[in-house]
Amino acid sequence: MDAEEIRAIFKFSAMEKHMISSFGIEEELFLPLLLSLKSGGSWSYASEETKSIAVKDVITYYSEESKTGYTLEKIYFFIDPEVIKEEGVISRLEKCGAREERELVKRPYHITLKAKKMIIAEVNPELRKITIRELKKRSILLKGTPAYSAAHEMEHLEKGEVKGIPIWTFEYVKDQ
Repeated sequence: MDAEEIRAIFKFSAMEKHMISSFGIEEELFLPLLLSLKSGGSWSYASEETKSIAVKDVITYYSEESKTGYTLEKIYFFIDPEVIKEEGVISRLEKCGAREERELVKRPYHITLKAKKMIIAEVNPELRKITIRELKKRSILLKGTPAYSAAHEMEHLEKGEVKGIPIWTFEYVKDQ
């Protein structure tokens, strides 16, 4: 790593610290959002006093004409989230944490969460911008992949470990 790259990292870290302090929330609660931004995926955090989750969604914009596009990431960040309603049941394979294999789990297709605070970060790789704002509403309906991710992270907060049926219980079937 050269000196210019180190300066860029320090500058980014300073902007990050300023952004976090602007919301008036304990710094450690932002860990799921920061992990989602830097490592991808959805994350959760819990202490004895409070909890938070970050749930990632992606939208790809593509032009058939220019044959170019980008994937916008939306990261929903919830402080003290609670499930209000779940609807539908989707069977899916998930991999979690240190586990090496994926497991079969059941997740809701729709999930409505309420939270003390809801923040959304939009990451636009085309513009190299991370836009962050607090949502005024205190509940939100998530559908599909973000719903599965929210249910997964809520399971971490409620039960610690996510449990499913190991993939090695499946059988291979050769199609003729």
